[in-house]
Amino acid sequence: MFRFYRYLIYKIYSWGARRPNDTPVMNVILCLMAVHLFQLCLLLYILGKLVPAVNDIPLPGGVFAVVFAVCFILLHYFLFYNKERWAAYREEFQDETPKEARKGKIYVLAYLIGSTIGSILMFVLIDILFS
Repeated sequence: MFRFYRYLIYKIYSWGARRPNDTPVMNVILCLMAVHLFQLCLLLYILGKLVPAVNDIPLPGGVFAVVFAVCFILLHYFLFYNKERWAAYREEFQDETPKEARKGKIYVLAYLIGSTIGSILMFVLIDILFS
């Protein structure tokens, strides 16, 4: 796995581990899932703009949406969570200096916020370009 993604997992996990009544594993899974969901929606939106016939495919709602969300969470859990690997991530990054930790925090927040806001802005930009 790429070093930045390992660091991303380490940082989100460590933020949750500091709070006594928090579940750091779910913090990581849900953060990654949210970012990936925005990116997936953007890719589907772009596909719909490039191939308009895709928009004619009826999508089931309601129960299907709930089942999709649960499957998406489970997929992220099984793809990303591994106790031994995450312990190795903690060992890999535990010796970072306060300066490195501050810099890393900025990178992680920039990635999480930038991916989300960037996806939303891309929706708007693509809509303007294709209208």
